[in-house]
Amino acid sequence: MNLTPDQKRAATAVGSVAVTAGAGTGKTSMLAARYLHHVQTDGMSPLSVVAVTFTDKAADELRSRIRKTLNAELGDEKVIAEVEAAQISTMHALASRICRDFYDLAEIPPDFSILDDTAKPLWMAEKFEEAVSLIDPDIFRTLGFSWLTSAISVLLKDPYSSDQALSLGADQWKDTIERLQPRRLQRSSLQVNGVRRMRRYMNAAGKTATNSRQSEPMFISAMTNPKKTLRHSMTHSRISPETKVRRKLAGRWA
Repeated sequence: MNLTPDQKRAATAVGSVAVTAGAGTGKTSMLAARYLHHVQTDGMSPLSVVAVTFTDKAADELRSRIRKTLNAELGDEKVIAEVEAAQISTMHALASRICRDFYDLAEIPPDFSILDDTAKPLWMAEKFEEAVSLIDPDIFRTLGFSWLTSAISVLLKDPYSSDQALSLGADQWKDTIERLQPRRLQRSSLQVNGVRRMRRYMNAAGKTATNSRQSEPMFISAMTNPKKTLRHSMTHSRISPETKVRRKLAGRWA
């Protein structure tokens, strides 16, 4: 395999190595050579080596290049067969495999499915409307429809973390925010506004513990990531299903 001195140094480096290079400079060839180095020099099986990339097309190309390289350099049919079963994939495919193999540790259903670009906005819209329908109208009037629905959208984007926030309970949300504040928060007008809303609501809803439990995770999400909480996506000119639901519900709670 013809490699430049820099490529060869990266391919045979001991330990971790980071390579920065532009398009068409031979990154895939270098990765294939490093893969060969692990198999040939380090004595690893392809089943023990993980190679990840961004797209399915790039992963297929990388597997083909690795297969061709190992076949030319080693000619070992067993090794070539192991390449077909090796973890050479996108990062998302690797994460999916880990979750399926260790679903019990991840505390997720073993038969989970991954939403594609078409199903995701439909699922978000359905769950958004369901979540909004469970919130007392008094909470909307106290916190404001726009702020509260934005917080719900943030929770739906990360259901696992949201579930952890919901499990904290009314007795723990304040301590959690205070613990995270020095480490993760920067004082901003948005944060100050969130604190004011939180205090105003908690004072007004002191006798409604159920309403308090429903809303506290949204405060946690807003306070731990204030910029993300109220960020509105304007990347698509068309109206998303979630936006349609939000507009429909806005009239209900006006």
